[in-house]
Amino acid sequence: MKKFGNAADKVNTILRVFRDGEKLRGKEIAERMKRMGYEIGDAHLRMFIYYNMLYKHLRKEEVNGTNCYSVIS
Repeated sequence: MKKFGNAADKVNTILRVFRDGEKLRGKEIAERMKRMGYEIGDAHLRMFIYYNMLYKHLRKEEVNGTNCYSVIS
């Protein structure tokens, strides 16, 4: 399993998971990263997004009581 070197590496990897105009839940982002070979937990990923990426790289929308994230263009 791959590990992250620093926060910038993790940010770029998370942004690579998204396709054009796509909205994903934290669990879906973690699943795609696991398929890419990274070792990451769902809760840890959501905490990282909240503290380091929200409103800077990602936008949060609530859909049916679930937080969905999309890339800010």
